[in-house]
Amino acid sequence: MQNGCVSARKAACRALFALGCFVFIQLVGARSARAESPRKVEGYELLGTLGYGYGFWKHSGNNDREVDPFGVTVGGDFGYTFPFGLRLGTDVGYAFGVKHQYTHWTGEVITTHASSITWGGSIGYDAVLSSFRLRGAADVGLLLVLDQGKVAPWIYCGPKLALTWQFRGVELGLQSRWMAWAGTVQLGLMAGTRF
Repeated sequence: MQNGCVSARKAACRALFALGCFVFIQLVGARSARAESPRKVEGYELLGTLGYGYGFWKHSGNNDREVDPFGVTVGGDFGYTFPFGLRLGTDVGYAFGVKHQYTHWTGEVITTHASSITWGGSIGYDAVLSSFRLRGAADVGLLLVLDQGKVAPWIYCGPKLALTWQFRGVELGLQSRWMAWAGTVQLGLMAGTRF
């Protein structure tokens, strides 16, 4: 063989050694990230949410109109978790509403479309389950139903349950919430970061 050329056997051995080193570094890095990130409970957390709300009660205002101000919902959640797992947070959401058609007691067919804004606070606890985090919280807040230029305020409270997976600084998860006095269940996806 000429100078500067490497045999196929030596090239294969070097490539295999390099691949083995790469896999080892990735496994050690993934193991240390897996060991640190799920156990990191303390810190601030910022999440965006996308979900769907289903109202069991068709809200009637003073004008005897039935509306469903939930449906597709977008929002944000910001909170701080203490080292022992206690989490204090606040969230805001906007629901685009559902077009609702019904027959009034007078026999008239009425179509309504309302939306809603929520803003509230929560207190909860984060429990670490291997690579997942389970959060249980109690929510309370203000619900504003927007219907034909009018705003009807409500108060909601209820439990919230979330399951998140954290990889380094990124969190992905599922969340459900029961808004008791509003008669609504919301289910959704969460994504964000912990810092």
